[in-house]
Amino acid sequence: MTIAEPIITQRALTSNRSPRNIALYFAAAVLLAVPCVWQPHIQASDLASHLYNAWLANQAAAGGLKGLYVVPQYTNVLFDLLLSGLLKTFSVVSTERIAVISAVQIFFWGCFALVSATGGKPAWGRAPVLTLLTYGAVFRMGFFNFYISVGLCCGAIALAWWNHSRARWLAVPTLAIAWVAHFLPCLWAMLAIGYILTARSIPPSRRWRLLAAGLIGIGGLAACLATYVPSVWAPGVRAAFCGADQALTFGAKYIIVAAGLFCWMIVLLIRRFELHRQPLNDIGLHLWLLMAVASLCLPDSVWLPFYSGGFAYIALRLSLLSAILLCAAIAPVPVRAFETIGLALLLSAFLFLSYRDDSALNIVEQKVARAVAGLPPGTRIIAAVKDSRLYIPALQHVADRACIGRCFDFADYEPSTGQFRVRAQTGNSFVITDPDDIGELEHRQLVFQRTDVPVYRLFPCDGRDICADRVSPGQALIKEDMAADAQRR
Repeated sequence: MTIAEPIITQRALTSNRSPRNIALYFAAAVLLAVPCVWQPHIQASDLASHLYNAWLANQAAAGGLKGLYVVPQYTNVLFDLLLSGLLKTFSVVSTERIAVISAVQIFFWGCFALVSATGGKPAWGRAPVLTLLTYGAVFRMGFFNFYISVGLCCGAIALAWWNHSRARWLAVPTLAIAWVAHFLPCLWAMLAIGYILTARSIPPSRRWRLLAAGLIGIGGLAACLATYVPSVWAPGVRAAFCGADQALTFGAKYIIVAAGLFCWMIVLLIRRFELHRQPLNDIGLHLWLLMAVASLCLPDSVWLPFYSGGFAYIALRLSLLSAILLCAAIAPVPVRAFETIGLALLLSAFLFLSYRDDSALNIVEQKVARAVAGLPPGTRIIAAVKDSRLYIPALQHVADRACIGRCFDFADYEPSTGQFRVRAQTGNSFVITDPDDIGELEHRQLVFQRTDVPVYRLFPCDGRDICADRVSPGQALIKEDMAADAQRR
């Protein structure tokens, strides 16, 4: 067994059950949930869409919306099923908090288990990094099915790494549940577990061959996607290989946090190589290196034949997996006091900036809610609002929560993609069914042609407010930039 292959002993597992340790875990879980309750609503772009479509699915399943229907789905659906169930009993605010806090706990403790497994002891020294990743870019995008699946899959990989004869079989049902949340992390976890088991079955001196085969496989996959599948690669040089770009959420000010996180990770990675004189034998470093290369080589968006819409933000998702595996790879490295203090300062700065931006986005959403409240019940609306200062498109679904029980988001993207439970028949009066029209609205302009459905537009007005007006047939709709409006003020 090498430094890359620690196994948590039964004694270590038993010691974690002491009352003092149980209290520590409970306190950490409570503190971890604070960003989910510090503002009126949780600001995570697709969360509002998930909530709205969970409500829409309940209405469509009851037969109340002609032209909309719900289909069975076996992946990319766990979070939506949770929301639909909660909305039958709880308010929108309670539903989102229960569901998101549950997702946060699953993600964090799954990552914590993996890093603890590779480090051979509870990963409290890496908890600040894992907390930052917990509330990083994937969280703010609102990709909660993917997010939950990652947490469960990290737990499954940890079970395989521990290699206890009974516990490791729990990885199978864990992966089955994770598949219902999202298939992509499950594929990643199965490959990682297969790699761990294969690497342990061969002499350490020959593991470099397995690493080389993995790198060749990733290159081959990238080449096949480029040749045979419509694909788009993310532009520019990115820090996806270490996951530092997960800190880039609500604007340029987060670059300082991302840069600090990048430096912290690189310093510990260098020390990790110093600790292991034969890094080509190190399974933990292998897993991170393969993921880092994948995050740089694979496309950011692909268009698959069985989906109407594309599968996007792949680079951002792979960046999160790279960050987790890097934390796992550097878990055995002792952290010095000044490094711990610096990491705590980075996390504090990140949470402080997040709190301020959460507050500002909640104010915008409150303005949208007031505009919606002035419209007749059942109105179809299109929110033509964006803010180019944000790295994360946090205003993409800004009207969805306000519409629950009151109006319909005519530009709701989910039914048109064929990737979600709610589907729409062409010509229905509740939502656009052509994904190209949704793309035109998001990225260029949409010429509104419908004459049979009255639709209202929400847009920034009067310098500081959100207004509504009725859309005329032939009118060109564009997302108006609140950033430009702010500069005019």
